[in-house]
Amino acid sequence: MAVFVLVHGSWAGGWQWEPIRQLLEAKGHRVLAPSLTGLADRFHLASEETGLSTHIDDVARLIEWERLEDVVLVGHSYGGMVITGVASRVAGRLRSLVYVDAFFPETGECAWDLLPWQRDAFQTLRLEDRPWLVRPVETKAFFPELGDVDDSRLTPMPIKTHEEPLPQGKPSDVAGIYIHCTARPSYFDDVAKRAGDAGMTVKTLDAGHMVNLTHPREVADILLVAAEETP
Repeated sequence: MAVFVLVHGSWAGGWQWEPIRQLLEAKGHRVLAPSLTGLADRFHLASEETGLSTHIDDVARLIEWERLEDVVLVGHSYGGMVITGVASRVAGRLRSLVYVDAFFPETGECAWDLLPWQRDAFQTLRLEDRPWLVRPVETKAFFPELGDVDDSRLTPMPIKTHEEPLPQGKPSDVAGIYIHCTARPSYFDDVAKRAGDAGMTVKTLDAGHMVNLTHPREVADILLVAAEETP
């Protein structure tokens, strides 16, 4: 039995992993998919101080308190920022890292350093009454692969999550896979190249960014490969 910890992206929650969670659990594996502080079912906890370090704490403490070992730690999109920080905290508890079309930051970088266009785009999405919150992007414009999917569970997220720099980069001794989604619009082409240059195993999928919802079986298959890698 493998242990998977799945970390969602911007505006989402643990619910977004449900199709993949079901596939992994059907194989007998243990799967945890927490919602990060201030998002989804934990939106009521959002504050101006909720940032990347908060979310790193969320996941690192989950792994520590559950006494998890040989964890396959997975991050989608913004979740890549989170799992990188978590890896620096609990490297000895990890079997491998999997970045699902995600940020792959280095020490001292924030999300906007990797996708600079987001810096201006996020300013237009601030809520008027709570400018420290950023409402979700228009789903059909940014993620056409989702069609008419129900996006009613998306919640605004604190802007500090993208402003705050990563305190520590990925440990070099933790194995990793980067899943690069190549269907247009493809947001992480340059990031995927960076991951490959850093020694990550890059696997491509002809899918859009929201691959965890549109291609759950393909993603689950790659996660199972990551679980088989020797620490």
